[in-house]
Amino acid sequence: MTEPGTTAPPATRRLAEHLHDTVLQSLAIARIRIDAALAGPGPLPRELGEDLRQLLDGEIATLRALLRGSGRPAPPQPDLRGALTATAERLGSATGIRFGFEDRTVPRRSWTRDDLVAYRVLSEALHNTAKHSGAEHVRVTLADQRERLVCEVRDDGHGFDPNTTPMGFGMTGMYAQARDAGGELAIVSRPSGTLVTLVLPRQDRPNAPGRTTTPERSGSRREHQR
Repeated sequence: MTEPGTTAPPATRRLAEHLHDTVLQSLAIARIRIDAALAGPGPLPRELGEDLRQLLDGEIATLRALLRGSGRPAPPQPDLRGALTATAERLGSATGIRFGFEDRTVPRRSWTRDDLVAYRVLSEALHNTAKHSGAEHVRVTLADQRERLVCEVRDDGHGFDPNTTPMGFGMTGMYAQARDAGGELAIVSRPSGTLVTLVLPRQDRPNAPGRTTTPERSGSRREHQR
């Protein structure tokens, strides 16, 4: 299936993407944690209340910055790997999914445009996996290949059929951000899992090769294969 079109004005779409990729994703994590806590016996733990209060404080600050007209900030972590690891740790804590990373990119001294786009697209993919896939394991791979950033998110969930699954705003935004950055996004889903592949042109030339691997922690097309 090809990338869906969007009719929203650019400014409206940017605002919607900002809210979706920050506030709504954080609230989705909160909802997952609350549901898990309510499924257990006894009252909700105090630790959960403290964590949710911190989350809400952060999102209140995000909304205030947005109302002031501040630009969309980079994540607080120093690089793409660190930001994705932090996202995976939050989702793993909320869902029990085990995340693993393989990083074959050259370390950057600061956030580049392609890294920011990759973070937003892959973060959405990780949130979708946590909310919908039923996966137990997720593997994230980052690599520099011939002046391109190639990223994969692979899960062992139950997959989905794009012919019967509505295209939500989050997935539409993933395609749009990849396209606007001159890249490509492909989503292939089977009953045994889903693979998201993002390819972006590198905005700067790497200086030296690098590789980091860690053990697991607790054009645009969309296909379904059986």
